Formats: sequence, C-alpha cells, structure tokens
Amino acid sequence: MRDQALLKVENLKVYYPVKKKSITSVRQYVRAADGVSFEVYEGEVFGLVGESGCGKSTTGKAIVRLIKPTEGNILFEGKDIFHKSDKKAYRDFNKQIQLIFQDPYSSLDPQFTVGRIIAEPLVVNGMTDAGQRKERVLELMKEVGLRPDHYDKYPHEFSGGQRQRIGVARSLALNPRLLVCDEPVSALDVSIQAQILNLMKELQLAHQLTYIFISHNLSVVKHICDRIAVMYLGHIVEIAGKEELFSHPSHPYTKALLEAIPIPDPDAACMQETLEGDVPSPINPPEGCCFHTRCRYACDECKKKVPELHEVAPGHFSACHLHQNQNKNGGNHGNQTNRSGK
Repeated sequence: MRDQALLKVENLKVYYPVKKKSITSVRQYVRAADGVSFEVYEGEVFGLVGESGCGKSTTGKAIVRLIKPTEGNILFEGKDIFHKSDKKAYRDFNKQIQLIFQDPYSSLDPQFTVGRIIAEPLVVNGMTDAGQRKERVLELMKEVGLRPDHYDKYPHEFSGGQRQRIGVARSLALNPRLLVCDEPVSALDVSIQAQILNLMKELQLAHQLTYIFISHNLSVVKHICDRIAVMYLGHIVEIAGKEELFSHPSHPYTKALLEAIPIPDPDAACMQETLEGDVPSPINPPEGCCFHTRCRYACDECKKKVPELHEVAPGHFSACHLHQNQNKNGGNHGNQTNRSGK
C-alpha cells in the first residue's frame, strides 16, 4: 500500500474554443485533455508519453496553473490548487511546483544575464538581499555544472545543453518538491540528452524531488521514469511501472508504440501492430473508445462506450473493452502476451 499521493489529477478536462465560422454556427472546442486522471507519489518519476497533440503538455501546464481546467480537480497534498483562499496560499503553492520548459532557447530572456535569470524567482518571492541572492545563484550554478564566470554572460553565449542547465537551475531556486518537465531534452543532441538526464537523476536524489516527465521519446522515458502513463487523443489509455509496461503492454496503442521503436538490426522482424489511418480530430473525436478508429481489435462496444481504466495486473491499469471482457471470461486479449509472476 503506497502513501498518500503528492499530486492527484481527477477527471481533468481542458477545452480550447475554436473561432466560429459565423454568428449562427455552433461553438466548437479542441478537447486537448478529456477526462485525465492519475496520481503521482513523492520521490517518483512519473512519465506522460504519447504522440504530438495527445494532450500531455496541456496536462502539464494545467498542473503548474499556466492554464485553467474546463473541468476536474488537481490536488496537491490533498488540497485543490485552483481553489486557494488567498494570494499567500497561491504563492506558497507556486514555490512547491516548478516547470522545466521544452525549448532552452525561447524560455530564457535574451536581455537577462544568467545570474539575473536564475535569481528572478528569488526576487519575485521577496529575497531582497542582493548578496544572499548571488550566493544562492552561484550555489545553483555549481549544482547544474555551470562555472562562476558564466554568471554575467547572456543566453546567446551558451550551447543548447548549457541553456537547459540554466533553466534547471532556475526551476530549483525556490526548493520545489515537484518539477513538471515538459520534454526537457527533445531539442538537444543525443549525447547532451544523456548528460541532462543524468543531471536530473542526481538532482532528484540530492533534493528528494518528484518529477512529472513529459516526452514522446520512449527510450528516454524508459531510462528515467518509474511509472508511465500513455496518452492518446486527450485520454490516458494505460498506466504501469516501466518494466511492466515495456514487457507486457496491455493496450493496443501502447503495443503499437513500443513495436514502432527502431531496432538496430536489419534482420529483425518488422513491427506487427501497424497503425492505420490518422489520429482523429480533437475537435470532433469519435464516440466510445477514442482509439477504436485505428484499432484492429475494435468491436461494437468500443464504438459506443468509453472504456474506463481497470487493473489488469497489480499496479497496471488499461482502458480497453476487449481486455475487460476477456478478463471476465477468464481469457486473454487477442495476441497479447500473457503475464506471469506479476
């Protein structure tokens, strides 16, 4: 039995209005997140993965309150982050959850020096002593692998990896407990990605941090995450520990994603779960299971009823009618791999 979740997302929905074609036309919405629910426990790295446009970054932005949900609740230590009673409560919460941005180029103000960029959260939160601020900034720079002589330089003087180190240092300035990492290495070279990922693991241990790691790169997610949630068209379709997810994928979409990972062997068998068709529009998603239009196992129930996440193995949840029906009948889903010892 795990401890109480540090963060809990309950039925999160984020809809963006689409500009009406005419005064008489019906208002439409992009359903970026459509009923997302999950829990994040203290000290873990929780991964959110999926194709571009699946809603993972929107979910992350809602967690750090950059956007307000259309529906649903986000609880931090059991308290709803969107219903704080006063400004002080909001400010205290902001210290607890910080964001590492995807793009290390556009996320840093080109007119600010490194020292000022990292010190900005300290200034906003009332650290008025310039000496204390500089001491804190130099300490953070050392932690992320930046030299003291970088203090008075500007972002354009650094490489992409160094810029991301600046962003990481800024996110740590207020001693947060939870970091939302929105594809923090996707814009970097592969060798630099490894350096940043290793740095993040070191910082997690040193500061007892909890991460929500958003990415579309399954190899990166497997390297750093403890548990993984797979998203498709605004829905979470599967949640499991990384070893369980990669060894025994339950949802057809997850299996297709894993089999699409290139294997450096020309004699290796081709992927089996080839996805046909395009991702449906989030403005007009299909009824029932959001994946049924591309799923080879789709049945009539899939086209009518939205599947709920149910436990297919200890700690392993999947939103699939076929698995649910096979479990009721004591069988297995299609050609999915049997589980043993889980």
